[in-house]
Amino acid sequence: MCKMNKNILLLISTMIVSLTVAAATLPQSGIDKHMGVASCAASQCHGSAVPQDGSNVLQNEYVTWTQNDPHAKAYQTLASDQSKAMASRLGLRSATTAKICLDCHADNAPLARRGERFQISDGVGCEGCHGGAERWLSSHYNVPTVSHADSVTVGLYPTDRIAERAELCLSCHLGNDDKFATHRIMSAGHPRLSFELDTFTELWRTAGRQPHYRIDADYQARKTSPSHSYAWAAGLIAEGRQRLALVMGPKFEGTGLFPELGLYDCHACHRSMKTVQWQALSRHGGAGPGVPFLSDGSFVMILALARSLDATAAENIEAALTALHIAGSTNIVEIRAAAGELDDRFSSLQRRLSVESVQRHEREILQQILASGAAAQFIDYASAEQAFMAVQMLVFELSDTALEAEIGELADSLQDDERYRPIQFSRLLAKLENREE
Repeated sequence: MCKMNKNILLLISTMIVSLTVAAATLPQSGIDKHMGVASCAASQCHGSAVPQDGSNVLQNEYVTWTQNDPHAKAYQTLASDQSKAMASRLGLRSATTAKICLDCHADNAPLARRGERFQISDGVGCEGCHGGAERWLSSHYNVPTVSHADSVTVGLYPTDRIAERAELCLSCHLGNDDKFATHRIMSAGHPRLSFELDTFTELWRTAGRQPHYRIDADYQARKTSPSHSYAWAAGLIAEGRQRLALVMGPKFEGTGLFPELGLYDCHACHRSMKTVQWQALSRHGGAGPGVPFLSDGSFVMILALARSLDATAAENIEAALTALHIAGSTNIVEIRAAAGELDDRFSSLQRRLSVESVQRHEREILQQILASGAAAQFIDYASAEQAFMAVQMLVFELSDTALEAEIGELADSLQDDERYRPIQFSRLLAKLENREE
């Protein structure tokens, strides 16, 4: 990941960026017609071969998207041999036409809301994230007469706002009531999903030769731009609450599996049968051998965050997390009740989260994660993955050059989930913890 730029902070860093405000309607569910990627590709719009000077945007976003953005290849993936095999196993006619696939691998707007230049084969194009352009296409470039806020009022999706960005990204990278990579889909061959808002945003924004957009003074004047640490913290809570909403929601009723197995930690079951690798931690509440755990990688990071910001809130979250794991081996009613209690705890922390509070405690958050790792709390790959992304972001935000040199070795230990060794990861985090001291 490129080194985080500490200048990309709001001028007033103490303002609270609330995640509880009602989010905008997701692009695929909006009322506006999707005009198609070609509508944005003119050289004087977003199709310039090189960035343009004197413009408030780079104007080469279309070229960046086609050459470097994985979203542009999302539909093409559906025509691969692996996708064809998956479709066959699932009893689908074709992955390129099945709604269950197109909802995340394309801008699958309803037929009635597709313009003349729209092509489903464009994959996740401009309007898949920015919303149907029917009402803002002909006006959004008229700056400063037309402000960013003006465009949002006529259908532009506000991806700069953390709450809306989190909901949009999580709708595919985790799932919601409309679309979800179930255990059945994964069993057919779909890769395991993982996500962390700040890391994934930066990897996407800076991929390739040119960034998708610049966070400069002009950007900050027009849009919100909180710190990386706040985006991480707020994104974590959004992911945690969305995961709990799926546990509590009606989507999987009648499937015979509750909570749906896709919500469990994959590696809790998919281990070698040649060695005894099962292990429970204190947060699992004394669960016995063979009990699978709900995937809680983001929950564990939220707990580290809470321990740095509010000791009482952390105690309440830890107790609720343990109760959720205990309920996991009981019944649906108990699981939902425990999930609701944990969600209440997350919601309480979410309401008090601010850019300033997170920035002020970045060092303490890092120390909490390193200490947890040194105490071998990341025995599962999913939580180790989340811990790494958090550590990497915080080390760069803190401009800690001594720790930056160690990040590569930590990343190498997670290159292959099949070969993940908790003891090795724990030792590496203990090494970083010692360097911290």
